[in-house]
Amino acid sequence: METNKKAGFSRANHVGITVSNLERSIAFYEALTGTKVSNIDEIGGPRMAKTQGLEDTRIKYANLHLENLNIDILEYVLPKPEIASYQNNQISAMHLCFEVDDIDTAIKRLKEIGIEPEGEPIVFKEEDGLKAGFGTAVAYFKDPDGTNLEIIAPQGPFKREK
Repeated sequence: METNKKAGFSRANHVGITVSNLERSIAFYEALTGTKVSNIDEIGGPRMAKTQGLEDTRIKYANLHLENLNIDILEYVLPKPEIASYQNNQISAMHLCFEVDDIDTAIKRLKEIGIEPEGEPIVFKEEDGLKAGFGTAVAYFKDPDGTNLEIIAPQGPFKREK
């Protein structure tokens, strides 16, 4: 019996980001991306809860559509959410990376909307231990709830084919 080895797993639809305040996070992500949310809604009940291994749930959410990925901004009303804190080096930590054309222009824009990078951006060089991708620039920052975010001006193997 032949099976489809990819079965659709070659595309990402969305990333979900759990937040403490939906309205504040909508304002943050709209300012960051220059894109308005397309939908604000609420979902919950036992059927939805079971998909997440919960007994019951109620989630307020907004959908933000980017060119290649959607961001679902999620505020859990039920069960009461707990604060998680991850550093990028911790197992199961994830981050969302936004592709930009020019790192300096992107950093300037971040600062204009009140976002300070975690540190100075770097441009990958041979001394960083890479075999390829020299000239790629990156910087990291956080959303209002501490979600790890990155910007990248990719080169070499970091650059996606369009």
